[in-house]
Amino acid sequence: MKSGHISENMSESLSAPARLDMLSAVSQLEFQQDNELYDLVSLALSLLGSDVAQIVLVGENQNHILAQAGTISDRSPDLWAFGASALALTGSDCLVVPDARADKRFADNHAVSTAQGVRFVAAVPVRVEEEPVGALMIASVEPVHAIAPQLQSQLNRVARLAGSFLGLKRDAQSRTDSIATLHRDELRNDMALEVGNVGSWVWDLKTGKFTGNKMAYSMLGLNDDKPINGEDVFRAMHPDDFPLMKSAFTRALAHNQDYVGEFRAASSGQWLMGRGRIFERDAAGKPLVAVGVNIDITSTRNAAEKTRLLLRELNHRVKNTLAMLQSLARQTLNRTSDPAEFMEAFSGRLRAISEAHTLLSDREWSGISLIDLITKQVEPYAIYDPSQVVLEGEDMVLPPDHALGLGIALHELATNAAKHGALSSAHGRVRVSWQTEPGLDESRVVIHWVETDGPRVTPPAARGLGERLIERSLDKVLSSSVRLSYPETGMEVLISMPIKESSNIVVG
Repeated sequence: MKSGHISENMSESLSAPARLDMLSAVSQLEFQQDNELYDLVSLALSLLGSDVAQIVLVGENQNHILAQAGTISDRSPDLWAFGASALALTGSDCLVVPDARADKRFADNHAVSTAQGVRFVAAVPVRVEEEPVGALMIASVEPVHAIAPQLQSQLNRVARLAGSFLGLKRDAQSRTDSIATLHRDELRNDMALEVGNVGSWVWDLKTGKFTGNKMAYSMLGLNDDKPINGEDVFRAMHPDDFPLMKSAFTRALAHNQDYVGEFRAASSGQWLMGRGRIFERDAAGKPLVAVGVNIDITSTRNAAEKTRLLLRELNHRVKNTLAMLQSLARQTLNRTSDPAEFMEAFSGRLRAISEAHTLLSDREWSGISLIDLITKQVEPYAIYDPSQVVLEGEDMVLPPDHALGLGIALHELATNAAKHGALSSAHGRVRVSWQTEPGLDESRVVIHWVETDGPRVTPPAARGLGERLIERSLDKVLSSSVRLSYPETGMEVLISMPIKESSNIVVG
């Protein structure tokens, strides 16, 4: 405190919570030098013909000058003690100090010394919503023994005008802050909607005017540089979807229901889901304003369509596989009556089909890596050393029918090699090589299976089940062929299949 002693009333007035809250709000306002407050202090100065007039905010230990007219010795006097005392006044009282040096309330503390020679002071509280936050003060270096009641009344009116101005200024700032906050929230919400691929819109049904965020216009392929109405929105829909969507919206209005529908944007083909409801009605219940959102569901629709296609493909493959299994079981059973031998032969073939199915499932039935297929079907039978199997060729993706048929052929070749051929010996080798050969109508992949360094080979006296399975494994692949030969150095097989250009892709 700059003064040595303050009264109890004065202390309570300075520390009142409501006053401090209001003082904090007003303290944050910005004022220009030539504002209305300057006109008010100039008026107060002219009323008394004094040396200086101030409008100040009174803190707990200092003043904050908002406006001043006149000076004393080219400086602004510190009149905090007088302003603090004025805050304790009630009603229309005015603090009048004819001679500060002779006034016991101020003569025994620092008030006089910090006031820079001020003798006369008149101070009136400035209130904002009844809370005293400051004071209008008029001071002079010469003592004034009294001021007329009429002048005191005029000073009170000036102080009230100052309080009203501060209140208006505070309210205006509060509205500005609220608008800024609202604008910031709107920007944040717009950004959140854009991140989520959501376009929000408002449709004035009375005027037809349609407004929305940037995402709403972008989704529909509309330009927000010109006015847009509801008919523009419907025309922005795909022609095949427009009638149903307009009917759905009209029906929702008629039955007081939410509007929901899915449609494509004409400009991009993007799938959107529109949802909306009536936000405002007139006194008769007629819809006035509708609000809603458009949500990008393109990926969802594509995923659903992909799932339907995959299920259709899976159903087709399952039927084919069941037919294949029935044929395998029948042919295997026809070749042996021994249950143990049947189970061994049939389970191996069943496992070959299962592994091909697993690879296809992992790639959502889009195809199988040729190297993965060969590795799965052949390497388990290289019991002495995996290096017995050598692969030569760039990887490619095989279609499902190619993969299933080739998987069975490779299984039969591998099991035969493990029992009778190159893989039955630690020194034997199996080389599987392939290349793509372009043709006039279609390309072909040619796979060459060559066994070496195994037991000496002699052609079989009769065609066995394995040989027939190898030859018939690719029956479902049109214009494919399988040719087996039995040179003494080891069995050789040449497989040729038509292949699409898109399948000749190196798989990562």
